This record gives sequence, structure tokens and C-alpha cells, in this order.
Amino acid sequence: MGYSTSSFSMFVLALVIIMFCSAQVNVLSSPSGIKEITYAAADASKVSLALYYETLCPYCSNFMVNYLPRIFENGLIDIIDLKLVPYGNARINDDKVITCQHGPNECVLNTVEACALQVWPALDKHFNFIKCVETFVYNSQQSEWKSCYSTLGYEEEPINECYNNGLGQQLELGYAKVTDELNPPHKYVPWVTVNDVPLYDEYYNFQTYVCNAYEGTKPAACQGQQMDITPEAKSNQMLEVTFMDEATPTTKIMSPTTKARRQMKF
Repeated sequence: MGYSTSSFSMFVLALVIIMFCSAQVNVLSSPSGIKEITYAAADASKVSLALYYETLCPYCSNFMVNYLPRIFENGLIDIIDLKLVPYGNARINDDKVITCQHGPNECVLNTVEACALQVWPALDKHFNFIKCVETFVYNSQQSEWKSCYSTLGYEEEPINECYNNGLGQQLELGYAKVTDELNPPHKYVPWVTVNDVPLYDEYYNFQTYVCNAYEGTKPAACQGQQMDITPEAKSNQMLEVTFMDEATPTTKIMSPTTKARRQMKF
């Protein structure tokens, strides 16, 4: 006895649904509870620029809002492979409990921005969202961050789903692993590296280091750049960073508390 066309179609549809659901469960219930952070194969000719940060660090938001957007000017982005790592000076214990330096609200936004990187892999899309959130942080209006969805015309549901179904927590554990494996270890945030070499307190001058590192024909953004960091320029810089031991976290969370969620309007 043969299957009717409609019966066969229903069978195939059911099989696809079962396979999809199984794949989703496998992602969210990995044995380690950690989402491995992997990056697409980078163009070997590009310069790797990485920012390790935490969302409520004022110096991180200042850098994100007022300095990092320069990568989109005069062709600089064409020679850069950008990596954003939203974890910073948080700590993790043996039970995978994350303690954020600036408290549970920071854990909320670290996870939200980790989800943005996952949900919107295109650089322009996730960068616009993260910059929008960090602009509110920079202006001490972080509780208004959700207005970024309407401002940018982005869907809110994918981020909510990532945050609430456990994937966001796994991503943060993955970013913790990436941060903890830095060599040399990071001392503070923002922590900026060019081709895996830390810039330390010269992170504001990332454009100069990127241009120096690029071996091809340099874009307009590199023309006229001061290729050497002079002692005078360095002495005029203020060390605007948040050290790991600068604040003593007092709230340990595995997922943000109800109070934090309410404060951050999540």
C-alpha cells in the first residue's frame, strides 16, 4: 500500500521538525554548559582588532561610543577583522556562577550584547545595536537601553529568546573562557589587542597600530597617521581603565536577579 502525496508530505514535515528540535536541544544542553566561541576564518591580509570589555565600565562605553566607530571612516574597516568580547573583569567560579564587577545590571547587558553578536552576525548590525546600548550607558541612562530596538528598527524577540532560553548564559561562559585564555592575561578594561598584542594604556591609538600592522596598500584612514607613538603623546594620555580589583563585586548570579531585570526593563 503506497503513501498518498499529502501523507508523505506530512511525514517529511514531521521529520524536519523533529530534527530541528533535536538540534536546538543539543545546542542548549551541551555537557559543559559552555557555548564555544568560534570566529569565521579571517582574511589573513587583515589586521585583527579585538576589544575585551564590560558593559557598565565607563571607560569601555567611552571607547565604544567615541573612538571605536572610527573603524568605519575612510576605508579603515576594509583592513580590520573586529572581535568584540563582552565579559571584561567578571569572574566565574567552579559552579559556573558569574560575578560581574558592576553588579547584576552589568551581567544583564553583557548577556544582551553577547546575544546581539550571536543573533546578528553582520558587523554593521550588531555594532549599531551595541553602540546604541553603550551610548545610553555613556550618558548614565542605561535603564533606557531597550529603546534601541525601535530606534534601529530591530526585532526584540530574537534577543529575548537568546537571553531567556539559556543560550545567552552559555555564550557568556564562552566569552569568559576566551578572556581567561588571553596571553598575556588582561589587567583591566578596556583591553584592546592588535594581532593579539595588547596595546595597554595606548588603546586610544588603535588606529595607528592597525595602520602600522597592515602590510598591504593602506587606506585613506592611514594616510597622514602618526606612525610612531611619541613620548609626548603618551604623556598626555590619562590612564582611563577599570582594573580587575578596582571594585569588589558583592552579587553573585547564575542568571540576573528579578530586581536587575526590572531595573534594566528586560
